Amino acid sequence: MSGHGSMLVVVDQPNNVGSLVIACARKAGCDVAYLPGLAMRRATGMLHGDAKTDERDAYVIAITALSMPQALRPVPEESAMRADLVALASCDDDARCDMTREINRLRAHHVETHPAFEHALRDDVTSPFLLKLLQRFGGPWGMSKAGKGAVICWARSQKRPAMKLLERLLISLGEMSRAPAGAALREELAIPACARRIAELAAVRKGIGQRAVDMLKSCPTYHLLTSMPGVGTKTAIAFIIHVDIISFDSASKLASYADIAPRTYQSGTSIKGECAAKADNKALKNALFLSAFASIRSDPLAREYYDKKRAEKKNHNAAVMCLARRRLKIMYAIVRDQKPYRMAA
Repeated sequence: MSGHGSMLVVVDQPNNVGSLVIACARKAGCDVAYLPGLAMRRATGMLHGDAKTDERDAYVIAITALSMPQALRPVPEESAMRADLVALASCDDDARCDMTREINRLRAHHVETHPAFEHALRDDVTSPFLLKLLQRFGGPWGMSKAGKGAVICWARSQKRPAMKLLERLLISLGEMSRAPAGAALREELAIPACARRIAELAAVRKGIGQRAVDMLKSCPTYHLLTSMPGVGTKTAIAFIIHVDIISFDSASKLASYADIAPRTYQSGTSIKGECAAKADNKALKNALFLSAFASIRSDPLAREYYDKKRAEKKNHNAAVMCLARRRLKIMYAIVRDQKPYRMAA
């Protein structure tokens, strides 16, 4: 390639099969970028034909890169720490999805065997005490068979018994007097198995989180970001993984990449408005949204801004999104200037 100037290699996905192309291109001294799927589909619609082949996809990518370079997205160069964080985040996502499936299965089993018991669980399905209880007695009918006294005696022998939860569950037992067909088998096999897998997955996620924290102890960016109220380990990891700060010369461009910048919609003089953008980085958007939501309870300034937006007749999600964009500007300045968060006087 010497004598031909710089070369840009563009892929349609930076991960999976695209990661090998990016690694080889960087080793050869090429610049790299990627074309998001939505932008590629829109570019495809502007060209003749509707065939879907690898050759045509490569042609669309090349034409778009030459004629509309602003559609390309940067590919942050992988450091060893960032690569490890990406791997940990991927493992955590898999464990979270598996855990959600098991929780849904557990609720479904209880709905079929004892709906009142399932209703009494509320949001305590992942409680370690409940998971041990289900593994010990199988479910509501196993608890009824053992007797209230035996269940309470067992609960008191545990390290951290959730007695309020147990009280709700014991009250719910009296709302049904006859077990439906198949309940015994479900409580013997399915329900304890689900409870055991949920406990195992919770332990896996806890271990992944602790490993990520240990890894980030030597990362200055992590400590800078977590100095801001509402920014925890997951938000900081998402920012570190998905944002290469030198690729964005303004907070507004970063907000657009994070999918939290409003999109103007106008046609003539009769139609004009703004709506949420629907493109780019969904993972970063979700992390920023949850961080903003958490900051409402921990940061007085965030609460004040949220209340202001609610007073402007914005619904809850829109107000939180406005707060997320405001907070992203601060996070951008923190990382750019390498200075920790400091609450205004």
